[in-house]
Amino acid sequence: MLFSDVYVNEDVKNRLRRTVQNQRVSHAQLFLGSEGTHSLALAIAYAQYINCSHRTEKDSCGICPSCKKYQQLAHPDLHFYFPNATNQKIKKDPQSSEFYTEWREMILSTQAMFTLNDWYSKIEIENKQGIINTKDVEDLLYKASMKAYEAEYKVFVIWMIDKLRFDAATKLLKTLEEPDGKTLFVLITENHDKVLKTVLSRTQLLKINKLSTDALVDVLMQTKHYDASTAQYIAISSDNHLIHAMRTQEDENEDVFKLNLFVACMRLAYQLAFPSHTFDFNSVVDFISKLEALGREKQKDFLRYVISFVRKSMLLDYNLNNLLRITKQEQEALLKFRSFIHKNNVSVFYKYFNDAISHIEYNVNAKILFADLLISLSYILAKQKTA
Repeated sequence: MLFSDVYVNEDVKNRLRRTVQNQRVSHAQLFLGSEGTHSLALAIAYAQYINCSHRTEKDSCGICPSCKKYQQLAHPDLHFYFPNATNQKIKKDPQSSEFYTEWREMILSTQAMFTLNDWYSKIEIENKQGIINTKDVEDLLYKASMKAYEAEYKVFVIWMIDKLRFDAATKLLKTLEEPDGKTLFVLITENHDKVLKTVLSRTQLLKINKLSTDALVDVLMQTKHYDASTAQYIAISSDNHLIHAMRTQEDENEDVFKLNLFVACMRLAYQLAFPSHTFDFNSVVDFISKLEALGREKQKDFLRYVISFVRKSMLLDYNLNNLLRITKQEQEALLKFRSFIHKNNVSVFYKYFNDAISHIEYNVNAKILFADLLISLSYILAKQKTA
């Protein structure tokens, strides 16, 4: 992958280029970028640039034997580790190497623009949460101890290092701190706070911000051939999330599903707050079962969407309509809930939904979690009605 194929701010690319040109490549680097940044692609382009035989000041050549292998993710000195779990094919002791075919397909087919949830769907691990386990680290340590096959640098890319198990991390630390010469570790995370401090202390941090609206508009116009106004609408409505912006139609359909779920959630919370003689509690049970069936990652996606919706409601409440980028369905829902979600209680909504995401990550029982969330929402609505 070339630097020119990577959609991140140019100053970040320049910083990485200089480390190579000045022969100051740090052996362990942590790329920190929120979901929707092109961090994985940047890591691959950086590794390709380092090992290119005829690199220029701006980019790798793309045609030398090393570049050709990198572009097919087939270089023997390029290694990937990523969250994984058992599925229907791999029922015991999974590790990254067993999913490499799917990993390669995922990167090449999307230009490394995919989310963790996309990856979990690709490897069909159902509602499990992937981890980077001790078998992965043992494999890494073995390969790190060997000489490079043909490149100047052996490169180890660990995607979502925050998913590294604690017992696996302890095995990795010494090598991460004192690797053999010409070994590069690029660790990638979306959540700095969840990376073990012992790992953080051994890496050099590179922050990767989202593209600015203008930069994302340029990308959309060049790659999707949108006109300027359409590209700007998509960039702003996606909150400058590169992946969502690049697959707008697909995400719009998914957002309709999430919006309908939220509307159903609020309706049930209202019915719990003000039950009538016709209220059927089985509808609550059915709804909670529906949320449980989504699996953890899609549950978190739904909750993140709700947080985004609450933010839009706040903008509407403050009459900041110029900052709103919403669909017709969202507009109808916002107006419907305007008297229930407003500046006086928005912080409570944020807290409940953010807490729910944290609880999912700690494997709290989904039925208990969403039952509690519905009851909490019903309290907000009841308080609002009686205020």
